Formats: sequence, structure tokens, C-alpha cells
Amino acid sequence: MEEIKVIKNLEAMRAVKPNSEWVSFAKKNIMTKQFEELTAIATFVSIFNTIGHAFETPKVLMPVLSGLIVVVFGFSIVTSQTLPGDGLYSLKEAYESARISLLSPEAQAVAKVEQADTRLVELDKISKESENQGKKLAAGIVAVQKALTVASTQLSKIPESQKAELVSNIVSKISKIEKTTNASIMNSESEDYQTFYKILAESEIKEFEANINNLTVAQKSLLKQAKESFDVSAYSTAVEILYQIQPTE
Repeated sequence: MEEIKVIKNLEAMRAVKPNSEWVSFAKKNIMTKQFEELTAIATFVSIFNTIGHAFETPKVLMPVLSGLIVVVFGFSIVTSQTLPGDGLYSLKEAYESARISLLSPEAQAVAKVEQADTRLVELDKISKESENQGKKLAAGIVAVQKALTVASTQLSKIPESQKAELVSNIVSKISKIEKTTNASIMNSESEDYQTFYKILAESEIKEFEANINNLTVAQKSLLKQAKESFDVSAYSTAVEILYQIQPTE
């Protein structure tokens, strides 16, 4: 009888769908990282329920599935605040990889680029710590460089509407952290570096050209210089010039 009751409960769980109003509320009021963790856990639950119905012995399987869900939930909380150089960081990376692997190809590409942004946020936190900063700073830079290399290979898979903003956030953080840490995060000669700055420069040039009539003579001159730098693949120089152009009132 107990086995039949468990099976019926599982069937009922499969029919449960999140309330749309709750989802909207959660996205606005729960911290982004926590919301992502809960989403990942819900995905695991869905997968485990599906697997459970593929077996003939749910009574044997259920303790295993329940244990895995508890482990995932507890693990995500424990590792959420770990930083490069911490003991659990490699496990955090493994958890992130598992979560991303469940997404669609396009969503995976976006998530991998966002990972680079996350690694930069972690590095910024490390730069503000005093305890074991030297060791953790080195680990943080390595983690960022690794994430940037992966992200650069995913940019071509991301919609243009998202690509420029993602790249702009990353480049901005790199510039800020390099100044605060006095460390070089990206080699200006590397392919990754060129990829990020090329996308950013191209996006900025298009935006200014679309508003060319609102630019002053001096701004148009700077835009021309930026385009000339872009044409000879001096992408970072082009970005620096473009940043000097301020929109007119």
C-alpha cells in the first residue's frame, strides 16, 4: 500500500506547474544567484521524476532520487559563496557545468559568456579581501582567463541583441579590475582579447553612425579615427577613441 501511495504522489508532482505570478515575484525579489539555484534544483527534480517512471521498482529508486535532490540543494547553497582558491571551488565549477549542460544550445552559449562575467565579479571580491589575497588573486585571474577563453568561442552563437551588452559588461569589468589589482587579465595580443574588443568596437561604431546627425564636428572626427583603427584591426584603440565620444544633449 505504501508503494502505491508513493507512486500516486509522484504522479501528482508531475502535474504541478509553477504559478506565473509567483515566478514573476521571485525574479524581482529573490537574489539572482539564488533564483538560478532554485531553477536548477527544479530541473533536477523534473529529470529525476522522469527517470523514476522509466524504472519498474520505484520503491527502491526513490530513496536514491531523494538523496540526490537533497545533495544538490545543500551543495548549491554551500558552494554559492566560494571563490577561486577556496577548497570547494572546483566542485562549484562542476555544479555550474552540470547546470549549463541542461540548457538549450543558445542558452548554453549565453550562460558560458555570463560565466566570464561571474568570474570577474569573483575576482573583484578577492581584490577587496585581505586574507590570503595573493594566492586567491592568482587563482582568480586564472579562473577569469579560462572563462574568457570559453566565452570567446561562444559569442558567435549569441543573438546580436544580447551580444554587445554582454561583451560591454565584461570589458568594463576587466578594465576596472586591472586598474584596482594592477594585474593583466587579458593579453592584448591574444585572440580572445581581439574577439571581445572587435565586437564591442563594431557595436559602438554602428550605434554612433545611426545617430551621426546628432554628433558634433569633433565627435564625427573621433568616430572617423575609431573606424580607421577598426579597419586595421586595432580594436582596443578603436574602443578607447569611441569612449571619448559623448552624446550631445
